[in-house]
Amino acid sequence: MITISLCMIVKDEEAVLSKCLDSVKDLVDEIIIVDTGSKDKTKDLAYKYTDKVYDFQWIDDFSAARNYSFSKATKDYIFWLDADDIVLDKDLEEMKLLKGQLKLEYDAVIMKYVVQTDGNGEETYACYRERLVKRSNNFQWYDPIHEHINFYGKVLHTEIAITHTGTTANSSRNLAILKKVIEGSKNFHPKYLYYYARENYGLRNTEEAKKYYLEFLDIEPDIYSPYTEACIQLSQIYKEENKDKLALKTLIRSFEHGPLRAEVLCLIGKHYIDKKDYSTAVYWYKLALSIPRPKLTWMFVMEEYWEFIPYIELCHCYYHLGDLNAALGYHRKAYQLKAKHPAVVLNQEFFDSLIK
Repeated sequence: MITISLCMIVKDEEAVLSKCLDSVKDLVDEIIIVDTGSKDKTKDLAYKYTDKVYDFQWIDDFSAARNYSFSKATKDYIFWLDADDIVLDKDLEEMKLLKGQLKLEYDAVIMKYVVQTDGNGEETYACYRERLVKRSNNFQWYDPIHEHINFYGKVLHTEIAITHTGTTANSSRNLAILKKVIEGSKNFHPKYLYYYARENYGLRNTEEAKKYYLEFLDIEPDIYSPYTEACIQLSQIYKEENKDKLALKTLIRSFEHGPLRAEVLCLIGKHYIDKKDYSTAVYWYKLALSIPRPKLTWMFVMEEYWEFIPYIELCHCYYHLGDLNAALGYHRKAYQLKAKHPAVVLNQEFFDSLIK
C-alpha cells in the first residue's frame, strides 16, 4: 500500500482547521502544517495532530509556501488541502480504496474540487484539480496566486471529491498580490488580468473590473484562459447597470472561443424571460440541454445549469405559453433531480392546486 503525506499551508485558521484534519487523519500517514504567520490558535490546534509544524515567512507568494510544505514530505505521495477543505465520508471511503489499489506507476491523481453546494449539500460549482502527486517527481508549484502544479506522466482521473467549506475570499490580499504581478512584469499570463478584474468586482470596484475584463477579452485566449467565465462576469456587471443589450452581446461573445457552455445559454434564456419572450427563451434552454456535459474540465462548471435550471425555466416558459402539459413534464424532470429545492416545492404546490 502506498503512503501519503498531507501538506498544508495555513494562517489564522482556528475556526476550520480541526474539521479539515479530522476528515482525513485516518487516511494519511504524515501531516505537515506550514504556518505563514497565524496570530490565533492555529498552531496549537495543528500540534494536536502532528509534531511537523513549521513556520514560513509570508512573501506574498502561495507557491513558495506550498513548495516549502512539499519539501518536508517523506511519503510516497503528497496530498494537499486548504484549511477550509474537507473530505466527506463517502469520498474518504473511496480514497481509502484508492490508497490500497494505487500503484507507484502513477505520477498524479486528479480529483473533483467542489467549491459550492446548495442547501441540501448537492454540488453546484466544481472543477478538477491535481490533488495527489508522486513525491519522487519533485513537482513544483508555480504562480504567486491561483497557483498550480505543472505535473506530467501517467495520470489517474477520478470522481473523488474534495469539498470546499469556505464562504469568503480575501479579495484585498489577493488584489494586492495580483497588482504586484501585473505591474512587476511584462510577461505575465493574460489570465492575471481576469483574476485582477474578478477581485475588483468582488470589492465592488466596478469600473476597474470592467476595464480589466475587456482588456483580458481582447487577448487571444489559450487553454488556460477563463474566457467564458470573464464573459459571464462582465455580462453580470452590465446587467446590474441595466445595460441589457451589452450584457447579451457579452454572453454571445463567449461563442468566439471554446465549446458552448450551458451556463451561458441559460443566462441568454433568462434575458429573454425578462423580456417576456418565452418562445425564444425555450430555444436557448433546450439548446442548453442538448449539449454534452463537460468532463474533467479545469474550468469551473456550474452544475445546476446543465439540467436543473433548464428544467425549472422550461416549466416556467411553457406555463406562460399556455402549454400546461409541457410545463408539468419539465417540472417532473426538475423534481427528480432536486425534490426539496424551493422552486420545485413551490411549483409542486402550484400544480397540486391546479389538480384540486
